[in-house]
Amino acid sequence: MITSILMAVVAAAFAVASLLLLLLLIDVLVRRADITAALLIGSTLMDAFFANAVPSVTLPGDMRVGSTDIIATVVLCAAFARLLRMQRLSTYHRWLVLFIILLVLSLVRGILTFGVQTSASDFRLMEFWIAAAVYFATVPPSHLIYSRIAKVWIWMTVPLMVIVLLRWLDVFAGIQLGVPRERFGSDAAIRVVDGPYTFFLAQGFILTLPFWRQDQRSRAMRLVGILLVVFVVLLDRRTAWVALLAGIVTVMIHDRRIGRRAMWAVITILAVVIGAYSTLLRATTSGEPIAQAASNTASAAWRIEGWAVLLRQWAESPANWFIGEPFGASFRRLVEGSEVVAGPHNFYIEMLLRTGVVGLLALLALTVGLILAIWRTSADDAGVFGSGVLPALLVMQLIWFMAWVPGMEQGIITGIAIALAGRRMMHRPHEAAIDDVAESSTHSVGV
Repeated sequence: MITSILMAVVAAAFAVASLLLLLLLIDVLVRRADITAALLIGSTLMDAFFANAVPSVTLPGDMRVGSTDIIATVVLCAAFARLLRMQRLSTYHRWLVLFIILLVLSLVRGILTFGVQTSASDFRLMEFWIAAAVYFATVPPSHLIYSRIAKVWIWMTVPLMVIVLLRWLDVFAGIQLGVPRERFGSDAAIRVVDGPYTFFLAQGFILTLPFWRQDQRSRAMRLVGILLVVFVVLLDRRTAWVALLAGIVTVMIHDRRIGRRAMWAVITILAVVIGAYSTLLRATTSGEPIAQAASNTASAAWRIEGWAVLLRQWAESPANWFIGEPFGASFRRLVEGSEVVAGPHNFYIEMLLRTGVVGLLALLALTVGLILAIWRTSADDAGVFGSGVLPALLVMQLIWFMAWVPGMEQGIITGIAIALAGRRMMHRPHEAAIDDVAESSTHSVGV
């Protein structure tokens, strides 16, 4: 009896302590945007290390919750705490809120139809993206805080490149150094990390470009940038290649000074590709050269056929046109005589299926509107994200979403763009300024 009472007391004390620590963490994240960025990007890095099999616990109902889920939930709480403190929302904030409402409605419908576990599992990547996007959409633009976020992103690419190197040693030299094998990209031995991590490296290179025109103290940034281009090319993700080239072109159009520096990236890409094609690597375990793999359209054709089947199935119900199928609904389809259950690997199609035409239009209006709004954004507010860098990152997203869905790191980019576009709109003549509460938080996030 006494033992049971003691165990109950200990459990209660542990629960209270955990709750207090959680509230303390939320309070810190509400006040410190740079720490939040480091936590989100660090979580992405942890996912890459554990090959998307991060440590987790099993909740009642056999639902597994990983460390990434916990981090996203905590950031989401901090994000909505910040959002509630804003007295005025820009058009871009409203578009984001509308899109989130449509996503949540689809989730609720899914829970009622398929249960919590099935729907929540389907929704989890959206939760990651929402948490980061809402949070950084509420952070007042600041040269200092954006520079900190950019540097966190850039320096986090270094351990990711180390993980890639260690996996290459494992694959090609048989040297195992305790880094788990990547479960994705099994069609190509060189692809030792999943696509989103390669894209993370590509965006990291774009973030290094403003540092290329600075003094000798930026030499390390330039070196990291060159390495990032090399790694992106060798990891053989064609969508990442196209997105990176589009990002470089966008920067070159926007800012000639940085464009001259970015041209060296193009030269580096060409040099590495030619070298890899001719002498070094084989892209697949079957021995297909990288040059042939780059021109192989079989994978693209397979995906397009799958998309067509999904859209035909979706269009059979008129209700799907307006509200879509709820989260948890199957993506099962027949492609080239084989049954496929995986997601469509296309953010636009997935949102059309899950939220209908209204949701897709809200997403496109938000993304395209942001690119147009921030094209002339002053570097005084944008910091490292000025000089065409942020438009380039958004253009890269437009391309990337044709083959993948966003995660936390892409939510950071979207949120920063919303904050900058919203600030510009609210500071137009005869427009109300952003609320005093949001402004005052500038000093509370380390800017």
